[in-house]
Amino acid sequence: MGFGGSVQAMITVIKNNEKMRSNRSKRKSFEGGYSSTKLQFHNTATKEELKSIEEKIQREQKQVRLKQIIVLGVALSILMTLIIIYI
Repeated sequence: MGFGGSVQAMITVIKNNEKMRSNRSKRKSFEGGYSSTKLQFHNTATKEELKSIEEKIQREQKQVRLKQIIVLGVALSILMTLIIIYI
């Protein structure tokens, strides 16, 4: 049949998953991934602080966008120059 390698890999994965499933209860206390406690956040920032944070993020995004536009413009101008020279 000629597809033995991929089938064997699938069989190996299934066997490994079965082994992990049988050991789940042993690892449960170590990982903490099955915890029933929920993560809670208490909003302690004032409306003014939230507004200043929002403005700061917007300024940073504007700067990043401007840098991307400049880099794209330089790259396109170099590309156009090379195309014009070699055509």
